[in-house]
Amino acid sequence: MAGYGGTFYNVSFVGTQALADELSKDGAGVVVSQVMPSPYNSANAITREFSEAVRNAGTGSINYSSLEGYLAAKVLSEGLRRAPGRAASRDGLIAGLESIDRLQFGGFDVAFSPKNHVASKFVELSMITGDGRIRV
Repeated sequence: MAGYGGTFYNVSFVGTQALADELSKDGAGVVVSQVMPSPYNSANAITREFSEAVRNAGTGSINYSSLEGYLAAKVLSEGLRRAPGRAASRDGLIAGLESIDRLQFGGFDVAFSPKNHVASKFVELSMITGDGRIRV
């Protein structure tokens, strides 16, 4: 980013903390789109649940990517639970996921249908600060 003086917006998948670590102080002001709520904000029920799970496991890191993985595992489990006849098959999983009309995981809305395979419309922006922190 040497010599670049404008604001940089990232719209593709990136590990936000990894990006902040790589850019160091040059990352100040970089804005990153997020598809998960802030894993650092304990006001979110899903964040509190996730943080407790990480603490109870005694391993893992708290960041956007790991929160997304945690939520993806919960959605996958729910899709398998709803699979017709509890069939652990591709078609059973698809049917189970498509039956999630609207469900909240710690206040985070997830919805599927036969015509909608995008679980969430949630997007917010975060900014990397000069000291490598992520601010929402």
